[in-house]
Amino acid sequence: MFIKQIAEIKVAISPYNIASKSSRLFINHVNTNGARKLNPTLKLTTNILSNPTAPSKIEVVYRDGQKMALDTDKMKIGSIVQVINKHAKKLEEIEQAKNW
Repeated sequence: MFIKQIAEIKVAISPYNIASKSSRLFINHVNTNGARKLNPTLKLTTNILSNPTAPSKIEVVYRDGQKMALDTDKMKIGSIVQVINKHAKKLEEIEQAKNW
């Protein structure tokens, strides 16, 4: 995952909603020691919803200011990572081209 190109991640989950599993797995994916080393300035915010039927949402802000919002209840973890990586990969390629 191109975590280096992400400035902020906001995750809203309902721990009692079975459909929130992908969002919980995503939090585990981005909140690792390796990810923190790659991007120590990443701001990760988690909002725990008390309504058991509330849908899960992930909002991502990239370093270039672009924002993305995902309703993740019907998505699998692989799809979530793929969608978020799409723009981050473009930013990574631009950064590498500038450094070359």
